[in-house]
Amino acid sequence: MVRPRRQRWRTHRPRGRPRRAARTGGGLLPGWCPGDWTGRAVALARTRLVCGTLATPAATALRGALELVAVVAEARARQPWAARERFAAAAVPLARQTGESNVHWTVFGPTNVMLHAVNVEMTDGDAAEGLRLADRIDATRMPSRERQFTFGLEVARCYDLRRDDAAVLVHLLELEQLAPEDLQHSPLGRELVTSLLGRARPTYRPQATGLAQRLQLL
Repeated sequence: MVRPRRQRWRTHRPRGRPRRAARTGGGLLPGWCPGDWTGRAVALARTRLVCGTLATPAATALRGALELVAVVAEARARQPWAARERFAAAAVPLARQTGESNVHWTVFGPTNVMLHAVNVEMTDGDAAEGLRLADRIDATRMPSRERQFTFGLEVARCYDLRRDDAAVLVHLLELEQLAPEDLQHSPLGRELVTSLLGRARPTYRPQATGLAQRLQLL
């Protein structure tokens, strides 16, 4: 079976219909449990029906937020090409309609959409593309500290994939200042710190060790 060619991120609608999500994941959209696949599918279907008759900014933002759930689902199901198609066909146009918004605390809008693009590339292991996209994002515009934290953590993960340990440390220290408790309880954050300790050069090992101690990893 020939794997579909990797697509670049596009802001126009691609040919063909986007694939449906096989799974979904949490972290970028609050209020969803990682294992609630059926509930999310039903919610997405219902929201599409409602949004088809309610052309309100709130309905559009809710549909956009659920489309992002599907984007993450396809990425985690190892279907990054499908995630990129849905991103271009659904998420980007809806974000253009709503602008920056925070309907039901979804923080749906162009900035949050681009954060999900970084998530897809990180999940697919394409650190270079993830970092290229991240350079275009000003996360300080996000009203949600949780979103800023998630973005910083995923950027740190992209640098970790490239074994750029100094950059990983810089971003982890920034995350500690932004949300120390979130970093302490983040499985990915703890994994990054542990991996960093195993590779840290003598020039910045004291900083890495200090961070690990503050997170109670040592």
